[in-house]
Amino acid sequence: MKRRHFRYLAVGILIVGLLALYWVYIEKTDSLPKEEEILAQINAGLSDAEAVEIQDILKLDAGHGVAPFLTAGGGYGVSYWERHLTGWKVIHVRTVGEPRIWMLDPGDSSSFHITWNMNPDRDIETLQYYYIRERGYSSSGPEEHYVPGIQMKAEASIKGKSYGAMKIPDNWGQALTLSDGSEPPGNSIWENFNPGIHSTFGWIPLDKEGNEVKWENRDGSSYSVGNVRDQHMQLLDQYHVEQGLY
Repeated sequence: MKRRHFRYLAVGILIVGLLALYWVYIEKTDSLPKEEEILAQINAGLSDAEAVEIQDILKLDAGHGVAPFLTAGGGYGVSYWERHLTGWKVIHVRTVGEPRIWMLDPGDSSSFHITWNMNPDRDIETLQYYYIRERGYSSSGPEEHYVPGIQMKAEASIKGKSYGAMKIPDNWGQALTLSDGSEPPGNSIWENFNPGIHSTFGWIPLDKEGNEVKWENRDGSSYSVGNVRDQHMQLLDQYHVEQGLY
């Protein structure tokens, strides 16, 4: 009889342990953090962020998300989140919401996402994104390398919503695997990714008529934990893009 009671007790303890494990490591990590928790982590990581409102939480995949936020000074910021065993943790905060590319996995272009949070008081309704590689020529000893020019464009509407996250188009990812002649011989472009000396990621803000909106880059502050790859996107202008001067 005592052996049977001990068996029931052991089974009960096992069930409770499994439920606790589910709560701590599965349920807790899969559920999105609450606004109070997000604000607390942002302001603890970057004290001058002064985040006061979380606008949304955008899940990019099962383990990564973007939380755009508003600041006490009327600014528009962006924070990056990563899922850990004990829950979601902020790994990057920036107080300026101009478009940048978050490379979740620098070795996999399909994980690259453009993120932004723009002030809606401006006349901007569309953001044009570009991947541009200039044509050129290089040589090393007897080897010659010709670099064909590439220009690719994507667009995102910000009408009615100041923020967003967009995976880069598949053809951009394919173009990024092509050598531009700037990496040392024998090295893969993915070993330590950068756009290359011939390549540019860029953006142009447009109004509802499709005209370019004058924009000045603003200074801000940022905070990162670990090796977060947050790629700069250059502010371009329509004339130079149309003339192929980049």
